[in-house]
Amino acid sequence: MKNLLILVACLLTLVACAGSSPDRGAQIAAALDQLQTREDYAQTERCLSTHQYRSVEVLDENHLLFTGTSRDRLWLNKLRARCPGLRRNDTLAFELRSNRLCNLDTATVVDHFLFWQRTGPTCSLGEFQQLTPGQAELLREAL
Repeated sequence: MKNLLILVACLLTLVACAGSSPDRGAQIAAALDQLQTREDYAQTERCLSTHQYRSVEVLDENHLLFTGTSRDRLWLNKLRARCPGLRRNDTLAFELRSNRLCNLDTATVVDHFLFWQRTGPTCSLGEFQQLTPGQAELLREAL
């Protein structure tokens, strides 16, 4: 609960500053970086089994949100580097070496048009950080 209150306070400060500053993306990234360095913020995992999650949502060029088979299990993945061209509603194809998706694995944007398939940027995954549904909703709103 303490961590959720810290997250809310940081995001509210961030939203208040966003209207006056043109560099909103940098502010969001800085706030997320500060939260992710806190040892007591959340449990991180190196890999997720393909059976643990059912969907992936692109939040921005730096973050993916994985939703578990039960909706209250969520993981934030901060990509290892910014993935230019990655947009909300993009379809991702993951390169799997086993039945697990791990840190350093890649995701490629795939567009389907009639009988044609085009690939976009390829992004490298980071560690998976567990979130509560409340934290995930606050991140969606901020990003």
